[in-house]
Amino acid sequence: MNGTDLILNDEIILEGHVLEHDWCQWMDGGCFSARMVREALAEFSGDVTVRVNSGGGDPFEGEAIRVALAAHTGQVTAIVGGVAASAASLLIMGAHRIEISEGSFIMIHDPSTRLFGGADDLRQEADRLDTLAATYAQVYASRSGQPSETVAQMMAVETWLGGADAVSRGFADGLAGAESDDSSEALSTAQSMHSLSRQAMQRCLTHFSASGQAPVSKPSAPAAHQQASMAATQEAPMPEENPAVETPTTQPQPAAVTMSAGDTTAAEQRGATMERTRQNSIREMARPFMAAGQLSEAQVDVLINEGTPAESAGNRLMAVMAAAEQPIAPGSDSPARITCDEVDTRMEGMIQAMMRDFSGPGEQFRGMSVRGLAMELGGSRGFNINQQIATGMRATSMMGGAHGVSDFAYITTEVMNRSLIAEYDRRGAGWDVVTGTPLSASDFRELHNVRFGGDFQLKTVKENGEYEEATLKDEAEGLTIERRGRTISLTFEAVVNDDMGAFGRIPREFAMAARMMEASMVWKLIRSNAALKSDGTALFHADHKNLASSGSALSVSSVGAGRKSMWRQTAFGSKDEEDFLNITPNILLVPDALETVALKFTSDITPAKGDDVNPYRRSLTPHVVPNIGAAVTGGSDTAWYLISSDLPPISVANLEGYEAPTVRTIEGMNPDKVTMNARHIFGAAATEHRGVYKNPGQ
Repeated sequence: MNGTDLILNDEIILEGHVLEHDWCQWMDGGCFSARMVREALAEFSGDVTVRVNSGGGDPFEGEAIRVALAAHTGQVTAIVGGVAASAASLLIMGAHRIEISEGSFIMIHDPSTRLFGGADDLRQEADRLDTLAATYAQVYASRSGQPSETVAQMMAVETWLGGADAVSRGFADGLAGAESDDSSEALSTAQSMHSLSRQAMQRCLTHFSASGQAPVSKPSAPAAHQQASMAATQEAPMPEENPAVETPTTQPQPAAVTMSAGDTTAAEQRGATMERTRQNSIREMARPFMAAGQLSEAQVDVLINEGTPAESAGNRLMAVMAAAEQPIAPGSDSPARITCDEVDTRMEGMIQAMMRDFSGPGEQFRGMSVRGLAMELGGSRGFNINQQIATGMRATSMMGGAHGVSDFAYITTEVMNRSLIAEYDRRGAGWDVVTGTPLSASDFRELHNVRFGGDFQLKTVKENGEYEEATLKDEAEGLTIERRGRTISLTFEAVVNDDMGAFGRIPREFAMAARMMEASMVWKLIRSNAALKSDGTALFHADHKNLASSGSALSVSSVGAGRKSMWRQTAFGSKDEEDFLNITPNILLVPDALETVALKFTSDITPAKGDDVNPYRRSLTPHVVPNIGAAVTGGSDTAWYLISSDLPPISVANLEGYEAPTVRTIEGMNPDKVTMNARHIFGAAATEHRGVYKNPGQ
């Protein structure tokens, strides 16, 4: 099954259990996974409707789906038709709008599990469940507007909410198919204001173009940002030259009234619904302008946090964009501007220049140093160079301060990232001779690399035409990934000293460290003879028929014995003594101490007599690895291995989207330094014994 299986009539249908993707692959429908939902969402570039009828399942998959829905570029409307219980109720919280039919239910409850173990195991699991419950309660509370304590109590007693109840308590925005309700009316009003605001902005630009006058003098980049920030934090009237946009009038405050406890609760619930609608309306209004680079998420958050009414948000957003807009020169024939592309091109040019790539937009910044980058971003010129550098390290004229990252932090982190990936790819794996294609993990839980087999010997067809059924068997090996990393700091002192070497040195060292980390994890499995999870037996073992009974030096006879053992490996689950896999090794793996011996053994030398002919010299490629030698604990300078690329003994995995080491800014507005985390997420496990053979040597 894949994501397209969830799409019906241009809608995404989520019915059945919420399960891990591997489980869904072996079920004939009736379930869906986070990966399938992500694939389905990728088929829609704009708004999408998601219909839900699910009793729940894996909460981690539910959370992954919630995040995917929230991150979709268009508006996601989730419609509950039947039930959204447990993990299904969690996942719909990521939709931009939630609707529920009158006869449907939303159910929330505390997570539960089954566990066998000692008292300590049970106590640890209970603590973990408490953590999960508190985390999910916060998710429900943030979406519904209910206090987290109230939601926690509802979860503890397992609460079922019918259609109307779900809307009144904030777990849904409206009833599906209802002709009118407060929230839909408010959303309609906000959408109308969105349309009017865009029309007002267009009239504003048209007015400026027709008059040939600029509404304000062109500010410098930092000043423009300051004006935009001020416009986003206080009600500012538009310039007098723009009569098309009116300043909203102050609304009269309602008189205080006395309410009973029941009335108060109902009012709070209505207030929570209205507040949620207000926030959604403003975000929806700002969405196209954020996509165009005219607004930052931080600027929109300011309006929301201030409690700006949706009716006033349109003018406020227009004021923010107008303050940052470049004026039209007098006599200009067209009001068109391409400010977003100009900013992107300038930023890309700086990034390329810092990487010494002058083939594109980096040409205009040829010769730029790290100190010059900071001074360029600072904008102003003066005698105090150090002050200019400090200003440039915290400037946000291009990024707008989005996510708390300065322009300097963004550019330097991007340079580090690209340089790191280039160095990582240049070095190559080195361990891929014993591994298959890397697996992709959606989270940090254990992956299962499954082998299939069985008794597939063809049997005589019975007289009535009946065929004897073959039984399919499988076994799974476990593989988990882990995250490792270090912190990098690009200090003010390094910038002042113009340490350009850091941009080459740091990525190179981290790329080397990432490859060494991978090699250490992979070769340790070979060196230590790791056990397989499926049978608890060491990778090289007499029971696996892949370990020489006694050690012998590398020779034609010893290699021939190893090849015979690999040829006679049988399919998993086979009951027939003739079900040989005929595995042929193509790699000769040796420690560095046996390099010369291995090269001689595989060299194309014509012997003086027939008895000295090496029939395997052209069928084996030598691969020398110091990690398996005696210089490392558990290694050997005499052991050698035969490996088949068709059945590699080790499986490796990366986290989805993290196939290479990455650098991420964790402190990006500090004028004294830029702090980044370099991390690599990787895992390895022994998973296949039939494609490898070991001789301890002598």
